[in-house]
Amino acid sequence: MAEMIPREFIELLLAKIDIVDVINAQVPLRKKSGSNYFACCPFHQEKNPSFSVSQPKQFYYCFGCGARGNAIDFLMQYEHLRFPEAIETLARTAGMEIPRSVAQSKQEDSLPQLYDLMALISTHYYDQMRHSQRAIAYLKQRGITGTIARQFSLGYAPNSFHHLLDTFGKTTADQKKLLDTGLIIKKNEGGHYDRFRDRIMFPIADYRGRIIGFGGRILDHGEPKYLNSPETVLFQKGHELYGLYQALKANRKLQRILIVEGYMDIIALFQHGITYAVATLGTATTSHHFQRLFRYTSEIIFCFDGDEAGRTAAWRALQVIFPLMHDNLQVRFLFLPEGEDPDTLVRKEGKPLFEKRLDAALSLSTFFFQTLAQQSDINTLEGRARFASAALVYIKQLPTGTIFQDILLEELSKRARVDIQSLKQQLHTTQVGTMSASSPPERNRQAARTVLHPSIRLALALLIQYPSLLSHLSGPLPQSRLEGAELLSQLIEIIKKNPALTTGTLMEHWREHPDEALLAQLAQWEHMLPEEGIKDEFLGVIRQLTILSIDEEINRLLAKAAQEGLSDEEKLELSAWIAKKKTIIN
Repeated sequence: MAEMIPREFIELLLAKIDIVDVINAQVPLRKKSGSNYFACCPFHQEKNPSFSVSQPKQFYYCFGCGARGNAIDFLMQYEHLRFPEAIETLARTAGMEIPRSVAQSKQEDSLPQLYDLMALISTHYYDQMRHSQRAIAYLKQRGITGTIARQFSLGYAPNSFHHLLDTFGKTTADQKKLLDTGLIIKKNEGGHYDRFRDRIMFPIADYRGRIIGFGGRILDHGEPKYLNSPETVLFQKGHELYGLYQALKANRKLQRILIVEGYMDIIALFQHGITYAVATLGTATTSHHFQRLFRYTSEIIFCFDGDEAGRTAAWRALQVIFPLMHDNLQVRFLFLPEGEDPDTLVRKEGKPLFEKRLDAALSLSTFFFQTLAQQSDINTLEGRARFASAALVYIKQLPTGTIFQDILLEELSKRARVDIQSLKQQLHTTQVGTMSASSPPERNRQAARTVLHPSIRLALALLIQYPSLLSHLSGPLPQSRLEGAELLSQLIEIIKKNPALTTGTLMEHWREHPDEALLAQLAQWEHMLPEEGIKDEFLGVIRQLTILSIDEEINRLLAKAAQEGLSDEEKLELSAWIAKKKTIIN
């Protein structure tokens, strides 16, 4: 839906609301000096206020943890909303209606009915459990109490091909809803039948508590042991996590989140007081999972079997999470004893001993270097070279300039016995060189832009913070090959179309763009210029950029003159550039 919301509407919405009002409703702000408001950051623990909100810029920034953005970003981070949900919340506040296409409106209008149906069926399965002695006996045999069964609304699907159909699919319209939610399956020869039969039912809730799908565990022997809802308009496996809603409900703030593999693991952990566990839903952990979890916590612990399959799964998870790592995140890996899973182990050991295992879990860096070391003989020169080369492939994926990247390079230098400056040179080469399949173009472009020309950097910073400065430019920006010049041109073109844009609205144009982090840094950069000198400083840096672009042309022609000589036309062009530079300087 994010792509379906017109950018013009988003700009109008951000212009109509005030970020100070949005944030102050959740976090009391106090004015400190000038036009900025301050508070203790809501996204990390601190005693002294470092969370700054600028009313003119419509932008917030925390000097402690780096949280930043506009009113949309604040709602996404503070209320844990998705982008379209944040837009909807702001639109309601502003009394505005989001423009929607006819097809989109039709689809969205049907969603509440589907959510209602799923909630109704979840309750129905729960009631069926109470009438099935076999299902109750199974839960007791697994050590599941009535309290935890109620907390997770565990149910039972009767052993019938038409139970759900007969109960909730009396009309063609009702059958379509059941089909749309994946609860019935269409036969090739016509008709339908229930997907879930004679199974313990685990309702899957999204982070808001809405039932979006089901998992079913067979009572006796048979395959598959677990059966999940298919992908539907409500349920996307790569985005959802079982137990997240219950974890959010049980904890005001999640200090850490434990990722396990199964429904029964979650049930057992919660029953023993470990209420911060979630499980993936029949799929490997995805970047969508991590991005969601990092909204709630800065520490994630993976829990895997200690066998080869478990370590392979852990390595796959590491590969997904590596590009998302930044300095305030902690990721660890717990490998369980042979033959154990979280369900069996927590029942044997109890919460205190199980949590000791969590505290002793391997750090991401330890697991990373251990795994790579097993793939190479680091006692040989060739093995250490291979080890270092393999490690750099992953280290280069980290956001450039992070402390974590520097620390990993230092550790790699010690383990591979390679000079750290040589590693840094290799890292830079891989970042700006040929793109690999594991390093998408966007990431390479971001990593390659390690240093902006000082004049470009200042021009970008002043313009992103004070878009109205563009009105003082008398002509177009000169063409330049300096690093960042293209980005500056893009920024100017956007402001030209709407000179009244604020910093917060400008940043919206770079959401999920490779240069978003760079512009966010410049948006909160303290330039230490007095208010009355900002205009002159901006015009001065544009003048400097003009001179630099002229120098590029002069040097190009002089280089050609030294190598092969210039044509009469090129000599006239060189004279014109030199004259133009003298005019500007004088």
